[in-house]
Amino acid sequence: MDDDLLGAAWEMSVNGVDWQAIGQELGCAPEAARLLAQRYERDTDAEAAKSQFLLFDL
Repeated sequence: MDDDLLGAAWEMSVNGVDWQAIGQELGCAPEAARLLAQRYERDTDAEAAKSQFLLFDL
């Protein structure tokens, strides 16, 4: 999946664009646009978690 497409869907959504408009812009259904944004957020959160260090090693 193209990271730019995922990122575009996420960025538009956080800027307040509705899913219908995002889907139109990206050439997909509104639900697909929502799923793209969710995947981007999940993937970037997972990547950030890998980069974090443990503050306390219990």
